[in-house]
Amino acid sequence: MNDILFIIQARMGSTRLPGKVLRPLGSNRLLDILVHRVRKSAFYQKDRDNLVIATSDKETDDILEAHCVKYGFRVFRGSEERVLDRFVQVIKAVKPTVVIRLTGDNPFVDPELLDFMIAAHLDQGADYTYIRHTPLGISGEVVSAKLLTDISRIQALEDQYQEHVTLYVRNHPDLYRVQFIEAPEQFRAPQYRLTIDTKEDYESIKALYQKAGERPDVSASELINLLNRNPDAAIEREAE
Repeated sequence: MNDILFIIQARMGSTRLPGKVLRPLGSNRLLDILVHRVRKSAFYQKDRDNLVIATSDKETDDILEAHCVKYGFRVFRGSEERVLDRFVQVIKAVKPTVVIRLTGDNPFVDPELLDFMIAAHLDQGADYTYIRHTPLGISGEVVSAKLLTDISRIQALEDQYQEHVTLYVRNHPDLYRVQFIEAPEQFRAPQYRLTIDTKEDYESIKALYQKAGERPDVSASELINLLNRNPDAAIEREAE
């Protein structure tokens, strides 16, 4: 197995919904549910614990670090705004060959979908892999660790590429082996949002989670079916 590392990008300082990654969802916290689900991936290795939380070195994230330590999550801290550099510092410390980038405001990332995406990435020898046409918030991105390190070394790299870790790859598909794959049928519902960015998102997700029995293992496909049956409960994704 390639040296795979799951990196969850998380911080407390959200402008629209401060502290969202540690907000309660059922009897758990958003971040705890996400970690639980990622650890269900076939590519998670318990002996290596190849999952880290990458947060900022700001004082506001001391509480997030303390939470991670309390619950046994590996945590690394780095620049708040230069997120690419934060990832590269983690890569230098852990030395993976492949990184799965996730964000802490997506508690319903689906392990089955992660496995599908990672397997496709490895099978094709891609530099970058992303799944299209899922609800926003149930997947992530797979990217070569060396590629992120190389991008970070580009002279006069624009600030937007430091802030958004994989944007340079997505904006320069001619330079890399970029793979956009279609979601399996049961996960194909691009009209929905299952991410938490605003108070409205949070309340909607709480209500949906209650309908699902507040089960941390609930599959994303089941959540999609719930939204299909209860359209009033859905927050639709904005057109891109």
